[in-house]
Amino acid sequence: MRAVDLVKKLSPGANPAYLAALEAGDLLLVNYNITTPLRMAHFLAQALAETGGMKITYENMNYSARRMLEIYGVGHHSSAVTEAEATALAYHPREIAERVYGHNSPKGKELGNTKPGDGWAYRGTGIMQTTGRYNFRKMGQLTNVDFENHPELVLSAEHALKPALAEWGRGNCNKYADNNDILSISRIINIGNADTKKIPNGMTDRQAWLGKVYLLIQERGLTFNASKAPISLPAPVPPFTPASAPVTKAPAPIAKTATTGGIVAAGGAAAQQAHAAGYGIGTIVAIVAGSIVVAVIAWLVWTFITDKGRAS
Repeated sequence: MRAVDLVKKLSPGANPAYLAALEAGDLLLVNYNITTPLRMAHFLAQALAETGGMKITYENMNYSARRMLEIYGVGHHSSAVTEAEATALAYHPREIAERVYGHNSPKGKELGNTKPGDGWAYRGTGIMQTTGRYNFRKMGQLTNVDFENHPELVLSAEHALKPALAEWGRGNCNKYADNNDILSISRIINIGNADTKKIPNGMTDRQAWLGKVYLLIQERGLTFNASKAPISLPAPVPPFTPASAPVTKAPAPIAKTATTGGIVAAGGAAAQQAHAAGYGIGTIVAIVAGSIVVAVIAWLVWTFITDKGRAS
């Protein structure tokens, strides 16, 4: 199953440009080594969470005062929007973008926004919601596309997948995907730092999308490759269970027989059984020796009885 098929199945009505980018993006995914079920599931989960099911193109800055305070308020964000500011800015998207991402704000400076209007122009855009002039420039350098001067290209069918994959690769997200570490991946995508102690926005959505994507992959029993042909997953390996300690078996009883030869033969058979059961050489020798002693006693008894019979 291909990535585009998973998105179509999980999110009907996904943005056509995103679908077109995924349709043509199999080799790009392979180039970034997103070729295992876990890596694919984590990558798509982040993309689906960031874009509301591959439907959002630009970050919606049309926030209410309450929502602004939850995201950008004092103690939640470096922009530290006050209650008075939130009330004044509510439902004014451009003004909100400039307040929280603009060149004069702490977050805007961190994002490399240097000119008036940068907060709005470089707000969250595309499959991984690339944000800030610096990141548009950096993703462009990594993919040889001029996203800084043409930020609209982040949404184009031809290029939409490239900045998302570049961000994934720059953050070494495959390593975290292999460990099924959704928290670290979410921190890289949403905050830009896997080592931060902050909880990324939308963690519940990210976890929910991961469950949906991986469940679909498991149901179809497929993985991914460059040729677009599905490959059956191997059967799951059973968990390792240590071998039980060997059970000690008692030696087989020595058969009773009226002749010395029979007793000796029975002793030999018992020795063979003891060997097969895992007994040591000392035990085997003792069994054989015991058989010989019994044989001698039996011979003496037999001789005594025979001689006595002859004498009478």
